[in-house]
Amino acid sequence: MSEKEIDRLASELAKLVEIFRSGKHAGNLDFWHKGIRTFFRPYFGYQDGKVLFEGVVQSILKLNSEMLSEENIERQLVYEFLQNQNLSYLQQQWLYGDQLIKEAKEHVKRLVEFKACHDVYIPIVNLWHRGQAITFFGITFIEFTGDLSNNWKKRLKSLWSEEANASVHVLAKINITGDERRAYIQALTKVRESLDVFRAFCFPFGKYSLDWHVGIAGDILSYHHIPISIDNSHFISYHDVGNVQVELSDHIINKYDSSIWDLLYEINIKKRQPKRLHDGIHWLAEATKPDTNNAKFIKISIALETLLGIEPKDEDLKVRGITAMLAERAAFIAGKDYNDRLTIDQKIRHFYGKRSEIVHGGGKEVLSADIDEFGELVRRISLAIIEGKNVQKEYIEDSQKLETWIKEQKFTLPENKEALNATS
Repeated sequence: MSEKEIDRLASELAKLVEIFRSGKHAGNLDFWHKGIRTFFRPYFGYQDGKVLFEGVVQSILKLNSEMLSEENIERQLVYEFLQNQNLSYLQQQWLYGDQLIKEAKEHVKRLVEFKACHDVYIPIVNLWHRGQAITFFGITFIEFTGDLSNNWKKRLKSLWSEEANASVHVLAKINITGDERRAYIQALTKVRESLDVFRAFCFPFGKYSLDWHVGIAGDILSYHHIPISIDNSHFISYHDVGNVQVELSDHIINKYDSSIWDLLYEINIKKRQPKRLHDGIHWLAEATKPDTNNAKFIKISIALETLLGIEPKDEDLKVRGITAMLAERAAFIAGKDYNDRLTIDQKIRHFYGKRSEIVHGGGKEVLSADIDEFGELVRRISLAIIEGKNVQKEYIEDSQKLETWIKEQKFTLPENKEALNATS
């Protein structure tokens, strides 16, 4: 922590107080209730103050970005320092000169030195886990029953409907450092990322995807009780969500060996592997969420293109075309033998033809069976990349290296294959 930088920020805050005191508005309590992000804009004389204030906030955030949120810095500076030095009814407590700078410095230091840690509990809709809590991807999944459930319902009467309570069976607990606002945002992000990994590798894509209506409460829209009028004469309540009870261990965790989950944790949660792979998994997850069949199909196509590193600047792309390049890369990356490679090549060409029909407006609605088959194929390709059995993961991030590897696979003579694979 730089003492010189803290002194500078304290001087800036003191200057901001003087700017406010030179006008009449900041002495009125209503001024401060207009909102942190808007209180400068209505008054022409305070535009310099706006720039000054935002600069101080961003500087403090840089000094303690692991603990502070921008919103919390703004709130504390406004309501615990600036307001007290400008409200007219507190004028006898106003500070000046060195005393004002000293007080400003204390506020800056408290923010820069701030440390906190929170356990954040997030309700998950339509996911089951019975028995002892289980920790996975750094998140502890807790059965939401008994005293725990009753306590939530009792304390959140205005927020917790009976319908919500009926669909929440698990809480995701995650330990996060930082102020409450930062902990809230970071916890939601990490739980969403973990659920996306589950989606990308365990959830159905097509016909049965709505039956797996799992997510953070609030993220998942309720399809229960949609009133629909028939011939403007009577109403029905339309129900479009299946009743599959998605069980954390049986349907998700036990689907793959722990080694696969460890690799997925490194890629998607810790982000220590190629970004392209992480982004491809994200689009696979998106394809499992409620949407039109055509939109889901396009999302799977985006996942495939992202995973296989298709870039417009590729010279070979101009010659062979995107479909041929995708089919070839997919076949060499995921194929187990000659016949398997041919099958993958043919399927990619078939599905990518459907993708072109959708994009260019000539295609019919894609069938759910096509979405499932295409999604499972791209899922298989992503797993082949993750496991690195045929191709090194770092090649996925570098299109040139990947293309060089593809050419080696095509043009190396059979007797040299074993030696090549040993060195690549």
